[in-house]
Amino acid sequence: MQYARVGHGLLIAFSNVRDMERGITTAAVITIGLLAASGSTGASEKLSLRVTPNVSSAPSTVIVRAMVAKDADNRWLRIEADSGSFYRSSEIPLDGDTAPLVTEVLFKSLPSGEYTVVAVLRNSMGEETVVRRTALVLSRFGENPAP
Repeated sequence: MQYARVGHGLLIAFSNVRDMERGITTAAVITIGLLAASGSTGASEKLSLRVTPNVSSAPSTVIVRAMVAKDADNRWLRIEADSGSFYRSSEIPLDGDTAPLVTEVLFKSLPSGEYTVVAVLRNSMGEETVVRRTALVLSRFGENPAP
């Protein structure tokens, strides 16, 4: 059994099982523990981020919800998912305090990898608030994980 610490306090265990009769390899994943991840100081007041699911199988659709506090200075929101070998992002203009409280972005068909999901909120003075989360997309049973 192999263990991996993923992001902010998520520990998972991997176990490969080889079925000699059928010649296939399957994997089992057990979540050992999950601790709440927090953004930078003060970020929770302006910006919060929820990523679901935290752990999934490839290809995966990951839903990212950014909650932005009402503020007349809010101008721009960028949400990105980066595994090092695969990157997706979305940029959303915000119209100050009339912008929606919740912005939802779907990243479809993500290949396997450990993704850092980042939301960046920029105000009219160019100041940025950044919040990070981690999502783990596992390779399908019997497939080699992405490099």
